[in-house]
Amino acid sequence: MKRLWLGLGLSLFLLAGCSSNASEKTSVNGEALYKSKCLACHGADLKGSYGPPVLNMGSKYSEQQIKKIITDGIGKMPGQNVTEKEATELTNWLMKK
Repeated sequence: MKRLWLGLGLSLFLLAGCSSNASEKTSVNGEALYKSKCLACHGADLKGSYGPPVLNMGSKYSEQQIKKIITDGIGKMPGQNVTEKEATELTNWLMKK
């Protein structure tokens, strides 16, 4: 469980360091955010790598809980420096995976 949170947090940390090619007015894409911020720790298949797997997050946590994990961190995973919009889009995307 701690690995999951750690991986999610580390991925989000990586997400915060990347910028989108789209303007801020354009909607943020959850999948693109995952690829740029989360993939390094959670893997392209969401089955984990350095961090824990993030598959079926919607069946384990509520939207609010996932968003809180992303923004505040949990266990060894630090909170991520992402915008509210990015956190929401990433949460919505993860809820469907």
